[in-house]
Amino acid sequence: VGLVPPTVFVPMLEETGLIDQVGEWLLHAACAQNKAWQDAGLPAVRVAINLSARQFLRTDIEAIVRRALEETGLDPAFIELEVTESMLMLDPEHAARVLLRIQAMGVRHIDIDDFGTGYSSLAYIKRFPISAVKIDQSFVRGIPHDEEDAAIASAVVAMAHSLRLRAIAE
Repeated sequence: VGLVPPTVFVPMLEETGLIDQVGEWLLHAACAQNKAWQDAGLPAVRVAINLSARQFLRTDIEAIVRRALEETGLDPAFIELEVTESMLMLDPEHAARVLLRIQAMGVRHIDIDDFGTGYSSLAYIKRFPISAVKIDQSFVRGIPHDEEDAAIASAVVAMAHSLRLRAIAE
């Protein structure tokens, strides 16, 4: 069969409901591997982990994050959680509450992934406890030849920096 890209297997996991179990396993495995690297004497690094919309909205994601950190002994400073812009905007009030509770655990790096593809309200963006926005690749791919992509990316970077957030290009 060969390699199956995430664009193929993630939607299948979402449809079947297996994304919850796989997402929990992935979070735990990423934390365990990062801790193992640190215990082996390698420099401490932060590992980014994408959370699926279903996982974020339909599971107790706070308990899952807490359990992964406690069971592996990883300092929460060494994970970076990524949530999509469209996922946050499905229920912004709920999302803000959940992210604030995760941040209270010590997870200081929460990013909005695929920024620019959803329908976010800047009023909500400033209320989310986020550390970075990841500019969607659809706006980055055309740079420097596509002036509109360059203008959008520049505007997002300027907005992010004015809000004291990191801007990351996918």
